[in-house]
Amino acid sequence: MSKILLLGGTKMARLLAAHLAKNHNVTYSIAGGTSQALLPDNCQHQIGGFGGRAGLAAYISANGIDICIDATHPFAQNISQNALAACAESAIPIVHYARRNWPIDSKLIYKNAAQLIAALPQTAKIFLTIGGQNIEPFLSLKQNVIARMIEPPNLSGASLPENFEILLSRPPYKLKQELELMQRHKITHLICKNSGGNKLADKLLAAQKLGVHILLLARPKSPHTDNYYETSQIEAYLNNLPI
Repeated sequence: MSKILLLGGTKMARLLAAHLAKNHNVTYSIAGGTSQALLPDNCQHQIGGFGGRAGLAAYISANGIDICIDATHPFAQNISQNALAACAESAIPIVHYARRNWPIDSKLIYKNAAQLIAALPQTAKIFLTIGGQNIEPFLSLKQNVIARMIEPPNLSGASLPENFEILLSRPPYKLKQELELMQRHKITHLICKNSGGNKLADKLLAAQKLGVHILLLARPKSPHTDNYYETSQIEAYLNNLPI
């Protein structure tokens, strides 16, 4: 039985790991960016970063890993780049479990934070859902901001502006919850990452239902050339491996 290292940290990755572990030897890895992370209970766990390309290559060698599955978040570009390099160095295959793009108007997608911020009216009441690690470019906002994240932000010495309110909570978020939150705070603009997925996120559905303006940060270009979007595609690939 091949030994699989699955780089995760998302719900899709966790579900994939739990499914594959029924028939494969899977180690599920998360970078450790959040405490109390949800983990699949039927496979081994590796918590914390590897220390870049060299550290990941050393882990692969020390643990006899046969294949790596990159199921990290689309915005975790550095991890994907390190994984590709480490697998090439270790001469093992790597599979990218990718997210489909959301079926949403491309005019709502902005290349960077500066471009997105420039599109906001001064009267906007903003619901910011880009995570604590990505909040600093938005601290210049003068509008009222409700910023939701799992962990408190690391501001590198900067202080949180008075017009920001932090909501700490962990997904999943249901449509009813998103509707109630946006209505309670009189949200006019939703800002989030263009993360994609098998279905439109409930916060986007809520925004559409309430007429809230949606602004998405564009995904960084993936370093992977081959993408697998379905669990069945990953299984077929694994079943055809000569190991």
